[in-house]
Parts: sequence; C-alpha cells; structure tokens
Amino acid sequence: MNKLMPYLLAIAVLSALALWLRGTDNTGELSNDWQSVFAIEDSSKIDRIRIADVQGRVADLTRSNAHHLGLWRINNAFFARKDATDLLLKTAVRTMVKQPVTPQAEPGVLKMIATAGKRVDFFERGIQKPVKTWFIGTPTQSHTGTNMLLEVPDHGRATSPFVTHMEGFTGFLSTRFFTDELDWRYTGVYNKPVSEIAAITAIPQQDIGQAARIVLPEEGGKPWVESLSGEPLDALSEHTETLLRRFEKVHVETWMSHLTSAGEDSLRASTPAWSITVDYRGGESRSIDLFWKPKIQEIPDGTGAILPFDGSRMYAVYEGEVALIQTFVFDPILKFWRVQLGFNTSGLNGSLSTNTNTP
Repeated sequence: MNKLMPYLLAIAVLSALALWLRGTDNTGELSNDWQSVFAIEDSSKIDRIRIADVQGRVADLTRSNAHHLGLWRINNAFFARKDATDLLLKTAVRTMVKQPVTPQAEPGVLKMIATAGKRVDFFERGIQKPVKTWFIGTPTQSHTGTNMLLEVPDHGRATSPFVTHMEGFTGFLSTRFFTDELDWRYTGVYNKPVSEIAAITAIPQQDIGQAARIVLPEEGGKPWVESLSGEPLDALSEHTETLLRRFEKVHVETWMSHLTSAGEDSLRASTPAWSITVDYRGGESRSIDLFWKPKIQEIPDGTGAILPFDGSRMYAVYEGEVALIQTFVFDPILKFWRVQLGFNTSGLNGSLSTNTNTP
C-alpha cells in the first residue's frame, strides 16, 4: 500500500489540476457569451428603468433634471426615492453571473420566471428600445444568488438562465426591483437649503405651544421670531441654527396611511394638532398638518400618565395627501414652539399630555 501512495497522490494532483483548468475554461467561455453579460457598462447613460411584474403592476422610473437632489420620477407622477434608484443603478453595474443554472433545474427556473418573475428594461438616452432586459426569477435555495434570464436587442432572448449575484454582497437581488408606486415615492417634504428659506411658521391647535414665525432675512442677516401679528418675540438661542438645519431634511415615514378612504376624508376634515408652513424665497410655500394618531398600546408619558394617542407616530396631510410620520422627526422641531417660546394655552383645545380629541 505504501508503494502505491506516490501514484495515488500524483493522480489526485492531476485530477485537481484538470478540474481547475476546466473551471477556468468555463469562466472564460461565460465571459465571452453575451447571454451571461447582465451588467450595464455605464449607468450614467441610463435614463429610464421600467419594472413590470406578472400582476400587471409597473414602476416606470425616468431620470429627471428638474430636482436639485437629482431625483428620478416614478410613473411620471412623483419623485422617486434617491436611495432606491441609486441602489438600482449600483445593481445594474455590478450584477454578474455566479454559475449556470443546471440542466435539471432549468425547466423549473424558467417556469418560475414566467409565472412569478419580473421584467426589467434598461433604456439609454436617445434610444427607444431597451439596451438590456432582465427577466428576474426567484432566489436560489441558499438565498445567495438570483435566477435571471437576459435579453439583448442585437441577439434576442437568451436560451438559458443563470444564477447571478454581486461581489461583496451576500443575498439575493430580486427585492430591489419592486413595483408598488407608493414604495418608490420620495418621502421628503422639506429639503431645500436654509439659505432658500424665507420664513417658518408653526401653529399649535391641538397641543401645547405658542404660534409664531421665524423670519430669515436675505444675505446672511440675523433671523428673528415674531408672533403671527408681527410682534417681536425674544426666543432665539444657540440652538436656533440646529433647528433651521433640520428643515433641510424633513421626511414623512410612508405615504401608506393604512386608513380607509372614508378615514382619510374624516382626517382631512378634523382639526390638526399642528400646522407648519415653510415659505421659500421666490414665492414657493409648503404646508403640512399633523394629527394625533390613536394609540395602539399603553404608553406612559414623562409623568407616568398613559398617553391618549400613539407616542411614536402621527398622521400628516401634505398637499392633500395623507401620510404617516414618526414623532422623533418632528418632536425636535416642535420643541422650539412648545418649550423654547414658552406657551400660552389660550385658545388651545388640548395639550401634549391631556389631549383626547383624536381623529
């Protein structure tokens, strides 16, 4: 047996070398096969991405030059979330083949693509037809790859699907290509630089606080605070700049309110807890109304009393549309009118700890 060991080792080494060379040859073959080249070479040329699912839902994303943050548009109706479009472009550039789908698995993979997959068309500027189309199927059993099929105008549709992935990322890619318009919609309400803000007005109607306006003069002048009638109020402090900076990035949580149509109509007709208006230089004005949201569990306030409303979320109405907001976004803003100004409860219908007039 000992005499055979050198021969067995030699055979093992040669077998391993043959397998390695075969793998290298396959990799080279794949890289030269158009059917496996999913990646978009230059994402800056892409100005439209159309995602469609088998239920008939479509997310049609188009690059726009009309927004100072470079936001795309979704279905030509709203601006789209920048984080989501940036992720799509990153995915388009970095997606590569991990391995071919085995012949045994191929029929099932193609069936899943046809019955539960998504079609993603990538368009370049000035070209009417998509430069590449991905047919995205289900993840692999290990959830480390995604089954896809490619279509290219000059070649047609590929005959075989592949397992794709992204280097440096563990997981599957299909969840990045969603079709619900509300999921895509940009959540920003106030997003312009402080230098473009002319005034900020907040009015408490179902909460403690004092109605007042912060006025920002042009060319770097010192801001001042005044009542709604124009009476000067001494309320500025070292925290004012932090407050103003918050108005450069104020977002709702989601445009899905989870209310019925009748519930949304009732909310719009009710009295808000707060009304906030930001006036910009040039005449643009944006207003948002905040409403208490009924509690879903017992949450104590700072005194131990149970809050009569949801402590983490509120409803909002912005440009007539109902959204959900998170209180941790708005509480630091409203603190100025609630605490720093002091407050006059005259004319108010409730307070932070006792209001029960929920919509």
